Amino acid sequence: MLRSNKQIWLILIFAAIVAMGLMLGLSIWFAVFSFLVLPLIFFVISFQIQWNFFLEAFNYKRTSQKVLALTFDDGPHPEITPQILDLLKKHNAKATFFCIGQHAEKHPEILKRILEEGHGVGNHSYSHKNTFPFFGESQIKTELEQTDAILKQANTLFRPPFGVTNPTIAKVVKETGHQVIGWNVRSFDTVIKNPQTITKRILNKVKPGSIILMHDTRPQTLEALKVILPRLSGHKLVTISQLQQA
Repeated sequence: MLRSNKQIWLILIFAAIVAMGLMLGLSIWFAVFSFLVLPLIFFVISFQIQWNFFLEAFNYKRTSQKVLALTFDDGPHPEITPQILDLLKKHNAKATFFCIGQHAEKHPEILKRILEEGHGVGNHSYSHKNTFPFFGESQIKTELEQTDAILKQANTLFRPPFGVTNPTIAKVVKETGHQVIGWNVRSFDTVIKNPQTITKRILNKVKPGSIILMHDTRPQTLEALKVILPRLSGHKLVTISQLQQA
């Protein structure tokens, strides 16, 4: 109800601004332009998972303890993910892997290793299609159920593709009981090619309770981790579930 109220209030405020503009003698085109802008505003908001506008996401933990949660999206990758697991094991670090269902389906041995080594897993949709934010309720629900079946455990964690949230996704996760997981430190490792830049960005932004977003599909991520993990030796790297309990 609170999320719906936010959306209603935004529309009402916007309508009030338009009405005031018309009362002050502004052109009718002002009203037309204004209402064309409103969908754009909602579009921008949909990419801001940390704002908790459409739904409540767990983006970080308020704590003074030196605990962090590394998270990896889009895997498992047949080459990169095993090497990341080797690094995590070397540094006695735990992480949470938000798996694309069809990738986990292709590489069950990697998924098995992730779980056996004490890491967490989460749902990142089955297909991760670019059009996922425009899917209807039944299609989103099907993707979540398909991936949960592949992960083969009572999974409740979900990170939407691209971190996009909207009223449809909010309605589905409320029905399925999935908890949406966001982040407060974004590496941008899918667009930044330089491992040193990725490393500097993360180390400059982490604080106790941070959730770090990375991808176990990029070689630059692997190279950055070789520096990041030793530099974070003063912190305990835990799964999302462990961070929630810290």
